[in-house]
Amino acid sequence: MFNKERIDKFLTFKPESILVFAILAFIILVTRRPDIISHPQLWAEDGKAFLEPIWNNGFIHSIITPRDGYFQSLPKITMAFASLFGLGNVALISTLTAIIIRCLLISFVLCGRFSYIDIKLRVIFCIYFLVQPNVQEAYVNITNAHTYLAIYLLAVILAEERESKAWKAHDYLVLLFSGISGPFIALLAPSLLIKRIAQRRTLLNLFKNANTFDFLFAACISVQAYSVIFGDYDRTKAPLGASWEIFFDIITYKVIFGSLFDLNTVQWVIGNHVANATISILLFSSTLYLFFKLDWRFKSAACYVIITIAVSLYKPVINPVDKQWPLFLNAIVGCRYFILSGMAVFSLILIIIKRSTSNPYSSILIFCIALSPSLIHSYRMPKLADVGFNEGIEMYEQSMTGQNVKINTNPPGWSMVLKKK
Repeated sequence: MFNKERIDKFLTFKPESILVFAILAFIILVTRRPDIISHPQLWAEDGKAFLEPIWNNGFIHSIITPRDGYFQSLPKITMAFASLFGLGNVALISTLTAIIIRCLLISFVLCGRFSYIDIKLRVIFCIYFLVQPNVQEAYVNITNAHTYLAIYLLAVILAEERESKAWKAHDYLVLLFSGISGPFIALLAPSLLIKRIAQRRTLLNLFKNANTFDFLFAACISVQAYSVIFGDYDRTKAPLGASWEIFFDIITYKVIFGSLFDLNTVQWVIGNHVANATISILLFSSTLYLFFKLDWRFKSAACYVIITIAVSLYKPVINPVDKQWPLFLNAIVGCRYFILSGMAVFSLILIIIKRSTSNPYSSILIFCIALSPSLIHSYRMPKLADVGFNEGIEMYEQSMTGQNVKINTNPPGWSMVLKKK
């Protein structure tokens, strides 16, 4: 169907080619919701949890204070840096930071450290990464950047290791920023352990050959463990409302169909309990088969995805009062919990096609063409609500020193209170 050699030559990614792709990635991310640049606003915890304490109480007090049981350092560092350029520029700078993290991740996946994966498959994955449906809740803000940082750290674990100082510095920075910015570092520990067991073979070598990356990883886990033990851990006490029927509905609707289609167009899936249980079991069976069939990299990635889904369903924070699981069956609710699983399902489909068809790249091309209408349909996202964010900043600028000013942020109902300096 197409000339494999010619495409391989075209997709030979040199540094300048990766830079061009990163720029294209930036453009795609912005064009999906242009108002994140033309009319930037803070989202949810961006203002209340991160900017407000830094603005009112100072950076040091904020950075050493855990929230929801763990340190969230990246958004706090970002807000502290952005504050240096004035309140009016904070939203734009924090948004640009979140975009750049995604562009860096894309660039990393395309670099030579993933040469063990066909470049065509990596390009397809990166395109999906940029146009993934049902990511509105985390698009694009610094509050949810730790989700993408954790995926970035997983990519570092899966990548071929390099001995150069530049690459080591890169890996350490990704590890540190991810490790001190959320609880995902603990969920990634089994993935790193699987890698080290595959590399070092014996339990003695596992500890004897521990390197700087391993020690930094352990240190980051220790920091987050400290915050869980001694920090202010106040997550919702709302009941789960769990049942097997809802579980299979969530897996089929949010995890499987949500990875490929706009959830508003596939709500007919909900309630088909027998079909959903069957589809879910097929997903589990395929994953389990490949888990034992493929190398440590698949095992590491699958382990992180499975643990993340399990933790998300065990302790979601959607509503402080209502049963949590039934809320997942609302198309726009809780989609941030399934960003990683969406990428995983798409990648799993590519793996199955590649392993089970006689002409895999033609089959993958047909699959991508068939999926294109759905991804085009969900490409553009609605603008963020105009909650009077800019008017609130103007009110702050006109207020007297020491006065508290309430500024509304997205989503509607969220706000922050800043003390005029």
